[in-house]
Amino acid sequence: MTDSPGDGQQPHPVAGQPYPPPGQGFGYGYPPPAKPPGPKPGVIVAGAIGLIVILGVGIAIGLSLSGGSSAPEAAPPPAAAPSPVPSTTASPTAPPGKYSMSGISNACDLLDPKPLAKWSATPTPPVHRERQPSDGYGGDLSCSLRYTSTSKTDDVTTNEAGIAVRAAFASADRPPAYEQWNTKPSQGWTSGTIAGLGTRNYWRAGSTTEPGPGASYIVGVEDSNVTVEIQVAVHRAAGEAPLKMDELSSIAQTQTRAVLARLKKP
Repeated sequence: MTDSPGDGQQPHPVAGQPYPPPGQGFGYGYPPPAKPPGPKPGVIVAGAIGLIVILGVGIAIGLSLSGGSSAPEAAPPPAAAPSPVPSTTASPTAPPGKYSMSGISNACDLLDPKPLAKWSATPTPPVHRERQPSDGYGGDLSCSLRYTSTSKTDDVTTNEAGIAVRAAFASADRPPAYEQWNTKPSQGWTSGTIAGLGTRNYWRAGSTTEPGPGASYIVGVEDSNVTVEIQVAVHRAAGEAPLKMDELSSIAQTQTRAVLARLKKP
C-alpha cells in the first residue's frame, strides 16, 4: 500500500507525466479537437484536482476528470499559531450532517475494484489520502486504483483499467466541494444528471478510438454534508472491441451509492 504525500506536497504522476504549469492543479487543459465536435484523437486528459494515473496514452484517471476545466484543490485551513493570551472565541465547527469519515483509515477500502477485472486485473500500487476534520474543516479523502494486463491482440500493449474516488465534507468557512467539482465539460464530452441520487448530482463521459478504444465515466453527488466523486476509466489496445459506456456508467453509479452508504453515520 502506498500512502500519498503529506499536505502541501504534490504526488508524482505514475506514467511520467510532467507537472502542469502553476495554477492548473495536476491536470491539463483539454486540447482543441481535431474535428469538431469530437476530442483530439487519442487524447482525453484529466483536469484533475489531485492524484492522477495515466492509463495508456489516452485516458487519464484521477480524482476528477473534468473534461478540460481544473481548479486548485481547497486545502484545509492551516493550524493557528499558539497565542500567549487565552482566546475567548470558540473554534469554528464543521456543519453537521448525515455523513462522516470517522473510522475510514484508508480511502481505498471504500472502492470495490472487482468489476474492473473483466478488462485488467493486475494491480499497481494504490495511492490514497485521508485528511481529518480540524478547526472547522470538514475533512476529505481520496483513492486512485489502477489495474493492467497485456493485450491479447498483440501480446505487447499494456491494457489498463482504473477507478478513483474522492470525498469532501462540508466546512465552516467555504462552499461545498460540489461547487468546485461540477465543471463544464469540453467538446466531445457528454454530461447530465441521475434521477434519485443525492440532493444534486452530475455525470460526465468521454471516449476515444485512437490509437485504441478508451473511455471514462464520472459521477459526482452532493448529499447533506458530503460531496463524492467516482471516476471509472478503461484503455484498450488497437484492434480490441469498443468499450460500452453503459458498463462504465453502471459501475460508477453503483460505486457512488456504495461509498455514500459506507460514509453514512450509524
